[in-house]
Amino acid sequence: MRIVRVEIDNFRGIKRLDWQPRPGINCLIGSGDSGKTTILDAIELVFASRNGVMFDDADFYDVDPKKNPISITVTLADIPSEFLRNDRYGNYTRGWHGETQTLEDEPDEARGFQPALSVRLTVDQTLEAEWGIFNRRLEKEGKRLPSLSYNDRQEVMPSRLGPYADHHLGWGRLSVLNKITEDAKGSRALLAEAGRIARAEFSKESKALFAEVIKQAKCAAQALGVAVTDDLQAMLDIQAVGLSGRGISLHEKNLPLRQLGLGSSRLFVAALQDQARVNASIALIDEVEHGLEPHRIARVLRQLKAPKKDGSIKAQVFLTTHSPVVLCDLAVSQLHVVRRDKITGDVTALSAEPQFKSLDCQAVSRTTPEAFLVPTVLVCEGKTEVGLMRGLDHYWSDTGKSPFATLGIVAVSGGGVDRAPMVAGYFRSLGYRVGLLLDTDREPDDKTILAELRTAGVSIFRWKDKHATEDHLFRDLPTPAVKKLLKSMISFEAEEQSFIDRFNRRLPERKIKSVGELEQLLDDAKVREVLGGLAKVRDKLDKDGKPDPRERGVFKDIAASEWVGEQLVGPNLNTMTGDFPQIIGKIRTWADQ
Repeated sequence: MRIVRVEIDNFRGIKRLDWQPRPGINCLIGSGDSGKTTILDAIELVFASRNGVMFDDADFYDVDPKKNPISITVTLADIPSEFLRNDRYGNYTRGWHGETQTLEDEPDEARGFQPALSVRLTVDQTLEAEWGIFNRRLEKEGKRLPSLSYNDRQEVMPSRLGPYADHHLGWGRLSVLNKITEDAKGSRALLAEAGRIARAEFSKESKALFAEVIKQAKCAAQALGVAVTDDLQAMLDIQAVGLSGRGISLHEKNLPLRQLGLGSSRLFVAALQDQARVNASIALIDEVEHGLEPHRIARVLRQLKAPKKDGSIKAQVFLTTHSPVVLCDLAVSQLHVVRRDKITGDVTALSAEPQFKSLDCQAVSRTTPEAFLVPTVLVCEGKTEVGLMRGLDHYWSDTGKSPFATLGIVAVSGGGVDRAPMVAGYFRSLGYRVGLLLDTDREPDDKTILAELRTAGVSIFRWKDKHATEDHLFRDLPTPAVKKLLKSMISFEAEEQSFIDRFNRRLPERKIKSVGELEQLLDDAKVREVLGGLAKVRDKLDKDGKPDPRERGVFKDIAASEWVGEQLVGPNLNTMTGDFPQIIGKIRTWADQ
């Protein structure tokens, strides 16, 4: 079985949610208090045991039980055949169409609607919870709808791994070890046998331990005429001492495994849950990274993603995370961005899979996964601009302004003038606040995309016409800063003469002979223009004497351009004039909004 639809009304911070999760892994990401954990709680509560759930006013949206009664509906597909029998739930099934993601009240396999079963939990102002099968058509007809039986609920109930795993290392109620045990009857049989063993072992030592007390009790009874025999002894009363599944737990030698470290115990329970999912089908994991080192996170995720021996999906897993490490190990198609409207309280869980297959956003989740975990993304044309923004961020932080991390902003490389606008549109479609920084030395091939992005709410920042970042650096920085920039650029050359030769090929009338001579000409606008061009490409030739496309410009490296932003651009922002400092100022104003 798997969950195909989750509908939540008026539960905690969620006014309304209608979500169609996918098979396999569904990783919920989003800002704090967006409702990620609440979604997991809602799924768990729908299948929870009646006597184990308590509600109060704080569980209702806006803390108003009268106005906002709770309703949680979870629809299951791929239902076992025994559930579809008429004497079970066959008369109450609905229809789910996987391709169109639509749900109808009547299954119609001829039209592609497979049988589905909706289970609903409702809670009103009396705080009394009611569970039952839901079918709108049958409800309108006035038919009484049953609820899942206890055994069926146990079969469907998701296993959950929360921040603390102690409970699952014993045979307590709803523990994963209890689920691994074949069935409830088998579990009770094991407990009964454990009680017999405990009584037998206790009786071996009890005669010596309680001999004096038994002797006094026997004398007191005989004094009052109560007939007692020599068989009077102290035995273990299993019912009185409360031997239960919770009292039996896994040990290593004499050490309870609940004494393991947080990460080790969570990893152990994750392994047990994976074993339990051989039969179970749904798992919930809140903050999967909690207590785990990166290599352990990778191992857990690998196990969760592993298919069964027959190649089918092992289980449907719902997890939350705030860790970039987790995102690096997941496909973007497994991510769902949770957004909550602050005004209406409505929550959405948008699939992060790109709508256009030509856009590969997996590279962003691999290189800059933290971009998916912040509310604001600044998409830069390339690594030069990313480094520049990071360097300026360091400078601004040192001068008392709020760092990007505090403001929830991450700069990412868009991968070029044609791809960067697509990346910006992708993040905007997922509800992120997005800025786009582009050079103007070339326009995107898609002539309408920038206008479409502006309409969609993307803030676009562009340098002066026909300028790349390197052009602005050499043309607009003061001479002392340009001299440092020149030395940095030359340091990437095998020897100074090769750089001089490159310069002379671009400006042959100067016939420069040394770097020192070139430094004397840094006030010349034409010299600065040529240096900006040299910074963009290295002019190296391949074996055929043609420009080598693999050779990138000196500052097309995040570390190099980060140094430029922090050490050269930031300290000179107030002394520079023209478009360059003005555009940087606009970016800072946008960041502070």
